Amino acid sequence: MMNNNYGHIVTVASAAGHFVTSFMVAYCSSKFAAVGFHKALTEELSTLGKDGIKTTCLCPVFINTGFVKNPSTRLGKILEIEEVVEALMEGIVTNQKMVFVPPQLNIGLLSEMVFPERAQNVLRKLTTPKFDAVVGQRSTQ
Repeated sequence: MMNNNYGHIVTVASAAGHFVTSFMVAYCSSKFAAVGFHKALTEELSTLGKDGIKTTCLCPVFINTGFVKNPSTRLGKILEIEEVVEALMEGIVTNQKMVFVPPQLNIGLLSEMVFPERAQNVLRKLTTPKFDAVVGQRSTQ
């Protein structure tokens, strides 16, 4: 890619790389790291003048993969793999740097920059995902 200055790198992260969820500290931390990697890599490619190498970071909410038991969220329905893939492919074709699924998650990032902490806490309580357990860990109840 570097020699040809051509290609597209996809980083698979999660909405948990931008918004924290209780009982998922290790998962959220790893996704924050993936988002940071994507941003740093994108910046480094730009600094090197590699404008032919594109980058996209995928950040979906819960996907129906069995990773968590009985997930639910007020942010929308639990996603199916196919719809996440479709959103990612659209993001690659249109050279989007960050692909949120559902796209309304962009508003959450903006709210963190605009609203005071007390308002953010209210929003967080309204939108926090819920689940019975992360597979392989003890119950959250």
